[in-house]
Order: sequence, then structure tokens, then C-alpha cells
Amino acid sequence: MIYMNMGHNDIDYEHHTNKDLSHTFDSEMESKLILDALLWLGNGKKVE
Repeated sequence: MIYMNMGHNDIDYEHHTNKDLSHTFDSEMESKLILDALLWLGNGKKVE
């Protein structure tokens, strides 16, 4: 079992612009973590 709490996008509610200030899943390292975890669950192979 794998549990990941990735949070949510940071949105500018304070200035009422509702613009995205950050994006979840926008990091290469974060994407690699998720892919490696899914592959490990499925068959134990690493992503190269």
C-alpha cells in the first residue's frame, strides 16, 4: 500500500484574482515518485 498526500494548488484568493500560484504534479521529481511507486506496486521494476 502507498499513501501520498500531495496537497492542492495554491490559488490567490487573498487578492481576489483566483490565479494559480502553484500546480500539483508540476514537478519532475514528484512525477517520478508517483511512477516509481505505481511500478513497484505492479511489478517491482524501476523507471529509468
